[in-house]
Amino acid sequence: MRTIFKNEGYFLEYMVEGNFIGSTRIDEPDREEVGYYGRIDAIANEDIKLGKKTIKKGTKYYTRMYPLCGKKI
Repeated sequence: MRTIFKNEGYFLEYMVEGNFIGSTRIDEPDREEVGYYGRIDAIANEDIKLGKKTIKKGTKYYTRMYPLCGKKI
């Protein structure tokens, strides 16, 4: 039996060299795959501020998208 949750949106995890830097919430998915298989590698074109941490311009980072579950249906 599966438990079903109401989807409240999605969030992106930002990682640098395998270290978690922060996350941001998004309303609509920006890619088809979720989790590890949806990983997108990038280089920061400008400083990315995530809470108290910052990814500096020119730093290699990657993101992974996950669903943000809400109430149990």
